[in-house]
Amino acid sequence: MAGPRGEYRKSAERRAQILDAAFDVFSRDGYTAGSVSEIARVVGISQTGVLHHFAGGKPALLQAVLEQRDARAKLLLEGRTGRDFLAGLVEISRTQESRRGLVQLYRRLATEAVDASHPAHDYIAVRFRRIVDAVTDAFAEVAAEGGLRPGLTPRAAALRAVAVTEGQEVLWLQGFEIDLAADIRSFLDSLLLEPL
Repeated sequence: MAGPRGEYRKSAERRAQILDAAFDVFSRDGYTAGSVSEIARVVGISQTGVLHHFAGGKPALLQAVLEQRDARAKLLLEGRTGRDFLAGLVEISRTQESRRGLVQLYRRLATEAVDASHPAHDYIAVRFRRIVDAVTDAFAEVAAEGGLRPGLTPRAAALRAVAVTEGQEVLWLQGFEIDLAADIRSFLDSLLLEPL
């Protein structure tokens, strides 16, 4: 089957260029300081051109950047359950090491979005709930098989795992020598009766 043709292909390519520029600008400047005019300048088009492809303006660009990031992780975890799901979290941490800008962007946006008026507030809040729920489900499956450390509930294990992952990324961005994948694997292993 042939790919997109003509104007549609050009439009899709331009949208991808704008999304890449938005990622770069938001990574560097944060969402609040990043501007549509700077994104347009990076792409080499007008602000109107950017808004043609992202009619919702700057919030729509932010949403698309976040969705693109999450789609990669979702694809990696698709169909995984229990211990295999937890191993997938280690793989995600490994991929993060080659995507410093993306990690930095997410960290910055997650912090800015604590403010309820931030356009990404609801997205980030729902995302955290979804992640914690999915990790809880994985630990619940492990617990049902007798593989979770005694005295630890699946929810408590999930909250700890997410908190450690988030915290390690912040420290890594600050220049601490952290092996994201190895360290999260080690932490997950500390919650399990048998290592991953």
